[in-house]
Amino acid sequence: MKNVYDLRYENNFLFLLPEKNHTESNSQPLKLYRKTAVIIYLYYLDTLQTYYPYLDNIPPQIDVYLISSREEVLREVKESWASRSGRKVHYILKENRGRDVSALLVTGREIVPKYEYVCFLHDKKEHCAERKEDTQFWVENLWRNQVGSSDYINHILDTFEKNKDLGILAPPEPVGKHFNTWYGYGWYHSFEITRELAKRLQLKADIRWDKPPITFGTVLWFRTCSLRKLFEAEWQYSDFNDEKLQRGHYLSYAIERIFAYVAQDAGYSTGIAMTPSYGEKQINFLQYSTHLIFQEMDSFFPINNLGDLECFQRNKGKVIEFARRNKEVYLYGAGKMGRLCSALLRAENILPLGFLVSKESEVTRIECLPVVPVDQLEDIQDMAVIITVYQREVQEEIAELLERYGCHMYIKLWAERKEW
Repeated sequence: MKNVYDLRYENNFLFLLPEKNHTESNSQPLKLYRKTAVIIYLYYLDTLQTYYPYLDNIPPQIDVYLISSREEVLREVKESWASRSGRKVHYILKENRGRDVSALLVTGREIVPKYEYVCFLHDKKEHCAERKEDTQFWVENLWRNQVGSSDYINHILDTFEKNKDLGILAPPEPVGKHFNTWYGYGWYHSFEITRELAKRLQLKADIRWDKPPITFGTVLWFRTCSLRKLFEAEWQYSDFNDEKLQRGHYLSYAIERIFAYVAQDAGYSTGIAMTPSYGEKQINFLQYSTHLIFQEMDSFFPINNLGDLECFQRNKGKVIEFARRNKEVYLYGAGKMGRLCSALLRAENILPLGFLVSKESEVTRIECLPVVPVDQLEDIQDMAVIITVYQREVQEEIAELLERYGCHMYIKLWAERKEW
């Protein structure tokens, strides 16, 4: 069983769906609407106006359930939006505990089984001024990529109908100047609690620390049968303690990350849904941020493309094991890659004897290690050498040189690197 993060990448489970020009016949959407519900949890009174345009996008034939733990929010939505739109809404006041998670799993437990497809949405508000812009972009991510327009909702439902093994369509990982989930840091401090929850639910899924989760909240479209195990767990409001929300290892954060694994256990995949307009903004942001990251990390980690990064990941374990087996190890090459290899070994408490170079240089020490011309090294035949040089032709020249000097114990840091 593969990890959901890898499956999403390998199968390109990214659905870029238009907000306009739905071409299906009128009867098809109506048939799907009867099997669909949108459940919304709203809490913040002062941000309601942000969500009304999105609520207008929901076709009137789809059942809408509005849940809140504040009576004034329900009253305001009823007076300001529902009365204007003229649509029927089911209003539910819930216990002020568990926020959006309990709204879905406790309040929504009696609602969800009535439908084949459900969309769950909730509001969001920044808690510090410096994150206001990021949070606004996150709200757009959550709502536009789930209910961007009535045509977009039709495309969502069509996607489920055409992909019978698709269980979830979630928004993409949030991006922003202060967010790092898109870069693979999605577990935060929630890995252990998520794994505990998976054990409790008896999930058959691949959950690993080195593979980040692909859901980061309760905003998502889902096929109800794909999450049956989660809803059958008989959650209660008492299961949630909002005072613990400041801790990363809290139950709510585990639930936010468990959806794709529950779907995988049920035999369903998880995909990402995105509008083209949001996708344009995200790609622009990611290209800019990736440039900054690679530019700044070059001094510490001089790898600037995905192919080399994958090669480094494949080879580093072999290099470390080679160095552990051979106590007297030299690094051939004193440039950026030599220093990178030195840092890799030092992190494993392995100290190389020094750097080997082909010609004598004015530089005699780097990072407190000697720089030694290869022709001046005695007993080289008894030494182990890691060839750190990047260029393949130079690697081969160094290997031939070592062989001539009688050194046969060497390994290449950049072995099997693909050159285009």
